[in-house]
Amino acid sequence: MTASGIDGTVYSHPIGLHGHGAGPIIGMWDLQGGVSGRGDVKVAPGTWFAIELQATSAVPEWSGQRVRSAQEEDAVVGEDGSAHWALLRQDRFHLVR
Repeated sequence: MTASGIDGTVYSHPIGLHGHGAGPIIGMWDLQGGVSGRGDVKVAPGTWFAIELQATSAVPEWSGQRVRSAQEEDAVVGEDGSAHWALLRQDRFHLVR
């Protein structure tokens, strides 16, 4: 993101039966350099993760006010250790009027 000039963050948490599940936390919105303790746990095959993406941009129509836009997508670590999106990743906004 930094190399592309994007003011944003990427972070993750495992998904369980009650929302945030047991397992490693891979970054947090305020800890982009890593999470000591829970971030050191090994990723287990078959684990689902919420991948949280966030970008902040100035909106010219709002007098340059900086607005945060966040998105959360689910990913799965397969039995072979490879990761893939659980569903198709959202790539556009859905405007509700």
